[in-house]
Amino acid sequence: MEQKTSETRSPGNPARDIVKKGSVITLVTLISRPLGYIREAIQAYLFGATLLVDAFIVAFNFPELVQTLFFSGATSAFLIPVCTKYLHDHDEYSKIYSTFINLSLLITFFVSIVFFIFSAAITGMIAPGFSPEAKEVTRNLFVIMIPVISLHTLLSVMKAFLNAKEHFAAPEMSGILWNIAFIAAALTLKDRFGIYSLAIGVTAGAFMQIIMQYPYLRRLGIRYSLSMDFSHPSFPEARNLFLGALIATSIVPINSFIGRIIASYLPQGEVASLSYAFRIFILPFSLFAVPVYTVTFSKISRFYHNRDWRGITAHIDSSIILLCITLIPSTILLCTVGDVCTKILYERGAFGAHETYITNRALFGYSIGIIFYALSISLVRVFNALHDMKTPALVGITSIFLNALLASILMAPLKNLGISLATSIVSLYNFAFLYVLLRKKIQYRMAKRTVRDIIKTLLAGIILTLFIALARYIFTNIYAVLLSSVLLTAMVYGLFFKSYYLSILKK
Repeated sequence: MEQKTSETRSPGNPARDIVKKGSVITLVTLISRPLGYIREAIQAYLFGATLLVDAFIVAFNFPELVQTLFFSGATSAFLIPVCTKYLHDHDEYSKIYSTFINLSLLITFFVSIVFFIFSAAITGMIAPGFSPEAKEVTRNLFVIMIPVISLHTLLSVMKAFLNAKEHFAAPEMSGILWNIAFIAAALTLKDRFGIYSLAIGVTAGAFMQIIMQYPYLRRLGIRYSLSMDFSHPSFPEARNLFLGALIATSIVPINSFIGRIIASYLPQGEVASLSYAFRIFILPFSLFAVPVYTVTFSKISRFYHNRDWRGITAHIDSSIILLCITLIPSTILLCTVGDVCTKILYERGAFGAHETYITNRALFGYSIGIIFYALSISLVRVFNALHDMKTPALVGITSIFLNALLASILMAPLKNLGISLATSIVSLYNFAFLYVLLRKKIQYRMAKRTVRDIIKTLLAGIILTLFIALARYIFTNIYAVLLSSVLLTAMVYGLFFKSYYLSILKK
């Protein structure tokens, strides 16, 4: 392996760089998550839990799954490593951008036409148990939302080219705009169009997401044209990377799908509890892990083109530390006060003490593996940045079989805990396997400081667990328990990592 050093100096403090650029993603998540809950609450208020809502959910999930699995999910994974090579040539960068925008339009247009022609057959496949009337409503909703496949694919291409230039705000903020459009359509069009107002909101919101990116693309010198240059060197490079990226990014939704199938054999309420638990689990992941690996992916893609191995290693180390000092305390919080979180968020109406118990049980299984869930996805992005899609794809394929096996074995004695625990074990397997392969690929070794900080994080976690146990013994009010646990987390990790936090905050 050739290991030249880039003429461009690597940042002095990679952690500060990651936090600075990733903070906008965290901020947007803090806004968009509550807005998403408001969106669902308004949907429930207007239409309840009726067959019409079932029809909308089924009609929405299918095109969303198609574009996530086959288009937008893999787009960033293979486009960012390719387009970073041309960052300093605006004409070439715009030419590549236009090629992939037009290609995405062409492919998704034909897919959309096929879906429209066979919409009745597709509806029968995705909603086999619906009555003929419900199937007709589902088909109409599905047809209205077919354009989302093209729109979200275009958005993912725009996001890739903006992220490669280290602009993260506009693509992330577009999710807020989508929620607002959905809510506005539901409130203003409900009386005229009924359940179809939701589908109109979905499509209109997706269109507005595209419009929002335009001024930022212009500001960064990214210009659109009708050209499609398949002879450009970037095209065969992207084509070679696409299949591996497609497989690698499909692993998580496939594993989730398999988990839901296996969980269908559990008693009533267990499947729903997994969904509720995953919603809580994914919040710290979205707040802390997504910003870290999104920024790190773009940075390492740049360093790889410059053959700056020192910069690559420094950013891998920094991302691991940042994930550990945020997600290990998140794990402890969710494992020790997960029942409190569940009770505050969900326990009302038909959601009683038993539902809280089984949801918290599933949440415990997810939570103990959140750090490995994040680290494994981060290492997938590292391999992607190094133009290696094959390795994470092969590891991911083996994890599908392992996940199915573990979930089947653990489900009988542990019920929904077995399903969520299988997810955590598979995440550990993915991380360990990818870490070993990364060491072999680029001779990566964790710096002594990284190892030391990981050990400090674990020690702080042990102390935090004891303090939270004491707080639960002292306080009986659930809000007091949660507040004291959060404050204790900030205090313990603030003391253990005071100098680290100051080095990040220092200008």
